[in-house]
Amino acid sequence: MHRIFAAAALLLPLVAVTAEVDSITVTAHLTPLPIDASGSSLTVITREDLQRQQTAVAADALRSVPGIAVGRAGPFGAQTQVRLRGAEANHVLVVIDGIEVNDVAADDAYAFEHLTTFGIERIEVVRGPQSALWGSDALTGVINVESRLPSEPFEAGAFAESGWFGFLNAGGRVGFAGDTGTLAASLSHYEADGENAAEIGSENDGYDNDTATLLATLRLAESLTLDAHWRHSDIANDYDALDFADGVMVAVDADNSKDVRQDFGRAGGRLALLDGRWRQSLHYGIAVTETRSVAEESFEDGNTQDGGLDRAEIRGNRYGIYYQSSLDLGEAREGALPDSVAFAIDHERETFRQRAEAGFFGDPNQYQSLTSTGFVAEYVTTLFDRLTLSAGARHDDNSDFGDVNTWRGTASWRLPDGATRLHGSYGTGQKSPTFFERYGYTPDQFIGNTDLEPETSRGWDAGVEWKSAGERLRADLTYFKADLNGEINGFWCAPPDFICTAVNEAGKSHRKGVEALLETALGDRFDLVASYTYTDARGNDASGGAREVRRPMHSGSLDLTGQWFDSRLVVGLAARYTGGREDDAFLLDPPYVERVALDAYTLVNLTASWEFSPESVIYGRIENLLDEDYQDVYGFNTPGIGGFVGLRTEFGGARP
Repeated sequence: MHRIFAAAALLLPLVAVTAEVDSITVTAHLTPLPIDASGSSLTVITREDLQRQQTAVAADALRSVPGIAVGRAGPFGAQTQVRLRGAEANHVLVVIDGIEVNDVAADDAYAFEHLTTFGIERIEVVRGPQSALWGSDALTGVINVESRLPSEPFEAGAFAESGWFGFLNAGGRVGFAGDTGTLAASLSHYEADGENAAEIGSENDGYDNDTATLLATLRLAESLTLDAHWRHSDIANDYDALDFADGVMVAVDADNSKDVRQDFGRAGGRLALLDGRWRQSLHYGIAVTETRSVAEESFEDGNTQDGGLDRAEIRGNRYGIYYQSSLDLGEAREGALPDSVAFAIDHERETFRQRAEAGFFGDPNQYQSLTSTGFVAEYVTTLFDRLTLSAGARHDDNSDFGDVNTWRGTASWRLPDGATRLHGSYGTGQKSPTFFERYGYTPDQFIGNTDLEPETSRGWDAGVEWKSAGERLRADLTYFKADLNGEINGFWCAPPDFICTAVNEAGKSHRKGVEALLETALGDRFDLVASYTYTDARGNDASGGAREVRRPMHSGSLDLTGQWFDSRLVVGLAARYTGGREDDAFLLDPPYVERVALDAYTLVNLTASWEFSPESVIYGRIENLLDEDYQDVYGFNTPGIGGFVGLRTEFGGARP
């Protein structure tokens, strides 16, 4: 439950508009560094990448990132989990414009099903333990999302696309930039009639998402800048129930629905002194999520006045104040960055509120809260103009758990040949139990466990990167390994009624694997990007070290892009391979739980776009071209083949 406001929030307004943004990491260290100087394994997805792939939902773009596995329990808007290096979804911290958005009201994982790509400038994925900088939730990595800021005095843009499954996605943006600051606003609407997630029945599960953003910076003096960000989403989606069919629990048609509201915001300022060598920042942030659900009762509760429905409201709030001070020690040397030291303090208060009908299994109505304070330090140095080292440590003081100390070190060494770089990191991580795991209540399904303890981990990675002259070819190969202590099993369900709770498993859980990436230009017309990940994720030793559910041992991606007519015509072919996985099936009779196999699948997308004027592009795509019939979660179906067309236009120039 500990977080830090790192350099992504401090320097976002400056970094997001620089030409060098693709080569800078703003997440892996407190002070932004060139990617080649960071020992962490990381991937950057740009706005151009998102537009070329025609990706409507950010989670689909993440399928191409080494080390990431994406699981969606149904059609558009269904619960989508992003796992990194074989860990749990709530072991990955997600930050949008400097605001941590992991859902306090649920399982502390970010609800990726609600993040569309419109207005995103950049997604940075940092792999490996990051708790030493970011605290809890960053046990296995950080995904940092940055919104687009204007670079011209006046900018405007709009898009609209439509297609199968009753799909409609549209939005518009406007922005202003000048010597005294920037202002940007956007509004988008995403909806789909969807398909049926259940194996039984024919009811489609619809989805609707309206999102508005507002970003602003104000330069009060040469050294002082204020900035603010606000993001609001109103979401409605239908979902199916769980019930036994032929003795196995699967999704079945039900008149269930959720209304979700998200509000994320921050405001503060940055002060640069000593000719920019000493940088300070102070910000206040807030993240609020509220979910109201109406579901058909899975068990008769004896209340004849509720219409046979379970109604619930869960709300989570996070409020925090964040201070950071970074100092360059000396002047930059030719070919090397100056040494730097950074300190940070953050203090947060989190609250959890649940309202629902009391029943046979207990009273869900409750209000819980906790506070946490984190103290962080990091030192970065460059030796021999080729070796960059970093060391960071964090102390967390939590109102509900004992103090926790985490640390991390990284190294990046460019060999004398100039083409080869060795990189690696070693660190510890921690993840506090969620409010829901400790206190949560879902009628007929889940009761919390207040005796849970935090999970802790220790992990490392080491890799080699090679770039050809002119950087027409880039290859990277990384090995990773991590051990997790006290893994929380949030689905410990005891027969005969299968009311679930959460428990700390005994022993250690193990994750190890290999990540490979290849980027190359095939002549002057084609570009190829390919990735492969091998992941061996095993459960705790005490239970025999069985494979963790829903983690593919083999996964990979391939993107082939061709350009013609001075790059006005762009055609792309993308393939996303997910290997075979295992999942748990819950049975009506003994042994009550058994492992089942989920088949491997490959999703192939075909895209094309034509720039018919300097401002406008018409585009189209076919998703799941091979019409794969697949499941990411046992008992939940996913969409088949679909076709979509759209139009995008951008305007920039003098202020009107």
